[in-house]
Amino acid sequence: MKRIDEIRKSGERVDFYIPFMPGELKTLLISQSYLNVDTFHTLRLFLTHLRTFKNRYDKGKLKNYFNRFHNYDDIITEINAKIDDNKEIKNDASPALYKIRMRKRTLYNQIKNELKEILNSASHLFTELNIVERNGRYVLPVKANLKHSLPGIVHAYSNSGETVFIEPMQIVEFGAEVIELEKEEQDEIVNILRTLTSKIKLIIDDIESDIDYAANLDLLFAKVNYALDYNCSMPVFGDHLDIRNGYHPLLKHLKKDTVPLNLNMPTNKKVLLISGPNAGGKTVVLKTVGLLCLMAKFGMFIPADEGTVIPFFDEIYADIGDEQSLESDLSTFAAHLLQIKYALESKNGNNLVLLDELMNQTSVEEGSALASAIMGELAKRKNIVLATTHNESLKIYVSKKNDMINAGMEFTDRPTYRLILGIPQPSNALKLAEQMGLDKAVIENAKSYLDKEKESLNELFESLSKELTVVQEEKERLNRLINEYDSKLADFQSKKKKEMNELKEKYQKELLKAKHRIEELVRTLRKEGPKPEVVKETKEFFKEELKKEESKIPYYPQIGEIVKIKGSNRPGIVLAQHQGRFKIGFDNLFFWAKPEEIEPEVK
Repeated sequence: MKRIDEIRKSGERVDFYIPFMPGELKTLLISQSYLNVDTFHTLRLFLTHLRTFKNRYDKGKLKNYFNRFHNYDDIITEINAKIDDNKEIKNDASPALYKIRMRKRTLYNQIKNELKEILNSASHLFTELNIVERNGRYVLPVKANLKHSLPGIVHAYSNSGETVFIEPMQIVEFGAEVIELEKEEQDEIVNILRTLTSKIKLIIDDIESDIDYAANLDLLFAKVNYALDYNCSMPVFGDHLDIRNGYHPLLKHLKKDTVPLNLNMPTNKKVLLISGPNAGGKTVVLKTVGLLCLMAKFGMFIPADEGTVIPFFDEIYADIGDEQSLESDLSTFAAHLLQIKYALESKNGNNLVLLDELMNQTSVEEGSALASAIMGELAKRKNIVLATTHNESLKIYVSKKNDMINAGMEFTDRPTYRLILGIPQPSNALKLAEQMGLDKAVIENAKSYLDKEKESLNELFESLSKELTVVQEEKERLNRLINEYDSKLADFQSKKKKEMNELKEKYQKELLKAKHRIEELVRTLRKEGPKPEVVKETKEFFKEELKKEESKIPYYPQIGEIVKIKGSNRPGIVLAQHQGRFKIGFDNLFFWAKPEEIEPEVK
């Protein structure tokens, strides 16, 4: 994560081009006698890409990330000399290839000249006066009824049958030589590619190493880009969960008005049971916590505020959603049990276990008993468990356990998606049904079936939740006041320091001025002797300067201290401090004084 932070602060964004999987090139070299032109072209692009990065970042903060790449100037030059940008072997790739292609060009010119001469001398034989290519050979379009008038080899007929494509005998020999040259050309191209391939084999370990390293850098810079794009921060690894304004990564991307998650789980708690209404955000909390923990575990910055603390879990188990499987003959309940079984089988105790709607797929009584046993066992093994439920019995069970804590998704006439720690929340199914416009008679009938004790319990939860909301709002207001006070205090200290520096500078100037005056008086005394008027002037100078200095020395009293205002003998008590001044009380009179106007009361 330190590397991510370093790169993020540099502001650099790097996108890598990595066309080969690690080990792919080495496998090709084993399975093929030589690499084809397309592979060389792609390899050239990749090696040039690495060279560009190596040169671009040869200095500066990121040089250590790119100077590990090997130097491929020689092989890039070699490939450039043999293969052009259109993925074609260059004519001058070898002397033999150049000679072959020049001879082919000469033959093609001779063939075309011969065919043009035939077209011009016997134009009545042809359906059109153009040279045509069929099956790699140059032919002329002869009228079918006149095909015997032009000796040669028939290569094809038109769809209508009215045209015969004939290679005249005059150029058959040329065509045969072209075929031979093409075979020689392909053989020479293979030789060129074999030679290039042998040079790649000599440095394949370096190339494979750089492919692997580039892939790692690509992942690192992808993490950096994500951190920059979504204003992520570095998590702190600790012994408890303390998520500060955390977001589900996808919701942060899809919805701008997403409510952040704040979850500070006490260090002595191992199980957090989340209750609340449907569509209130319980499952989103589980997914958010799980994803943030996985992101942190894989060395990513997370969409949460600075100071977020996350344990480094060994494993993360999640039972979220419906895992029913017809193919495996698994019911919904059995599928959930299977997921939980995996978590219980883990030997270590440093895991995060996320259980959505714990044991609600079976009867309330047995589900409650099994859920309680599961949470208890996972907690005993020192795992961190986050579970969601609508089960009132589980809420009561958790409230009696020292290592477990209830929490709920706040509901104030509607879901707020805020997690409230310490107090379970009612499901509010009837309220939601009413808000969605369900028949009022059905809702009233449902209320008559509701257990009065559970109804009272829900009302208690709702009341406690409202009271906790008020307390939290007051706490937030108090925190704002404290922050405001701290800010003003810091401002005061800054101003105080500034004033002290200004006074110090002022005193230094006056001291320098006094020093020059003293030096002048000393010179006068040495020159004229101790004349009465000179001695008198000197005494008056020192008396005036000392009195002036004493009056300028600032005094910063403590609240409650007894002080006096300079020039007055009446003592007063310091009551308050504001913007560099002190409020001093003299019986029923109050006076705001600067530090320079205050002196201590000498007993």
